[in-house]
Amino acid sequence: MKCDLLVHDCRVVKPDAVVDCSLAVRDGVVVGVLAPGETTDARRRLDAGGRYVLPGLLDTHVHLGNAAQTFAADCGTESRHAVSGGVTTLFPFVITRGSYLDALPDMRRAVAEQSLVDMAFHAIIIRSEQIAEIPRMAHELGVRSFKTFMAYKGREISPSGIQGMGDDQIFSVFREVAALPGGLAIVHCENMEIITLHQPAFAGRQDTAAWSDSRPVFGELEAIRRMVAFAEAAGVQLLVPHMGVGIGSEFLRQKTWGRGRVATETCPHYLVFDKDVDRGVMGKVNPPLRGADHVAALWQRLADGTVDVMGSDHCPYTRAAKGSDLWSARPGIPGGSAMILPTLLDGGVQRGRLTIQRVVELTSYTAARLFGLYPRKGALEVGSDADLVVVDLAREVTVDRRALHSVADVSPYEGLTFRGWPEVTVKGGEVVYETGEVVAERPRGRMLA
Repeated sequence: MKCDLLVHDCRVVKPDAVVDCSLAVRDGVVVGVLAPGETTDARRRLDAGGRYVLPGLLDTHVHLGNAAQTFAADCGTESRHAVSGGVTTLFPFVITRGSYLDALPDMRRAVAEQSLVDMAFHAIIIRSEQIAEIPRMAHELGVRSFKTFMAYKGREISPSGIQGMGDDQIFSVFREVAALPGGLAIVHCENMEIITLHQPAFAGRQDTAAWSDSRPVFGELEAIRRMVAFAEAAGVQLLVPHMGVGIGSEFLRQKTWGRGRVATETCPHYLVFDKDVDRGVMGKVNPPLRGADHVAALWQRLADGTVDVMGSDHCPYTRAAKGSDLWSARPGIPGGSAMILPTLLDGGVQRGRLTIQRVVELTSYTAARLFGLYPRKGALEVGSDADLVVVDLAREVTVDRRALHSVADVSPYEGLTFRGWPEVTVKGGEVVYETGEVVAERPRGRMLA
């Protein structure tokens, strides 16, 4: 069997096993899983050296084109950032105040022309007129996931153009999405009225805890429970995104409520940072960072199955785009996509909190199934896309933002040390990142829907 790439001496990680083998790749697809000792002719040979090889990560939560650069420019720079962390598929939240039927074709072209990785879009619904477009977005443009916001109402204004919606509008979105094959509803869950009540007491402070405490835990949990009830009534698949609440979120281990189904996502910053170490505006994110007790509990929620998938909520802000005043700065953490895997390897596998198999579940397998992409994504079987990452559990890296290959010129991860790091990333059968450098020769991104 002649192939383009032979990844030799792998320990391929699945959700339920680790398999010693070699992978033969042709035309961007895995065409052979070879037993130890077997070989074949190949244009290029990549020696994994007996290290773990994981399916390429699916980052279920990124924001592009709403800060320092255009969407097209972010497709280029932030896909380089992604492969630096073993991410080979991105799910950007796209936004327009006009018609998505007009805006999405240009965004799809930007992926093909600029991105190193594959993408699938989540559409943010901010106007009632866009609710009516949902069926056409699905049938004509392949969009299957739609996000609404409970926050960003009243005096809270989003610089990105996000507009929160009322319960009636959110439930209308749920009904439209429930009618779509494979449809998925995503809701930013924070009780805006509770936030409005609490924020005046913290005015004038500039510390991270002030932002976090002005958006209390119980308001987030109440909002999640309300959306679970909506999902049950509408019979829709719900994804609760960017959850940082560890204590009190245990009820989300239940995945079905009547006709409704629920999945949960968290992000690396909720596992690395807590509100009581002051990072000023660099610690400002929505929903906010929580206390160290919630961080410890959230690691348990990863292990016990409460959390299903990992997104990054990566926002490629420059320092200037982020802002310097706590109350007017943009919420969001720069540098996140490339930090998903190091966070789980260092804080999870190295500390005995997670198995390497559970890491695969969280970073690729479950997301691929949730979004209808398995086994093309989330697996390394014959017929799967040849997207993979070789990891070095012994490699210790102190984060330098320049090595994250993002347009962002600031990141709260800078200076932190992680043990366990992506060594090589392969996208579509081509090596795109190797030992700290992006080596891709051309854009390789495709739209997955």
